[in-house]
Amino acid sequence: MKTIFLLASVFVSILARGQLKKINDIIGRWDIAGEQESGASLQIIDSSTILLTYNGETKKISNIKIDCSKSPCWFDFAATDTSDVVQVKSIIEKVGEDVIKWQLFIDEERTPYFTAKKGELLYLKKARTAVITVRSN
Repeated sequence: MKTIFLLASVFVSILARGQLKKINDIIGRWDIAGEQESGASLQIIDSSTILLTYNGETKKISNIKIDCSKSPCWFDFAATDTSDVVQVKSIIEKVGEDVIKWQLFIDEERTPYFTAKKGELLYLKKARTAVITVRSN
């Protein structure tokens, strides 16, 4: 269950130099680095529709709250696993053109900065869409 919520990631901006400003900056699908075989991803459709996929199971996260006045941004949400609702606190920031750094805090207090002492740290990479070309004779 904890692994599922580790994947429920992302509200980060792909605008300028690691600043998350608004949800529209990160619309799209983000794959969890190192978890490609399991199909782990986060798909941001709009500010109220975010889907988390892990081990072939897709879940919609709820109670989304983003505070980009802080750096890194605070991103909180709720996720349901069977009948349990888990509140997740996290911090998130852009660290490259197509990479997001995200730390989740489940059943513990959030730290204002990234740390190795608490939480689970993940990196997400922007998914590339495949381009299919058809040749005509």
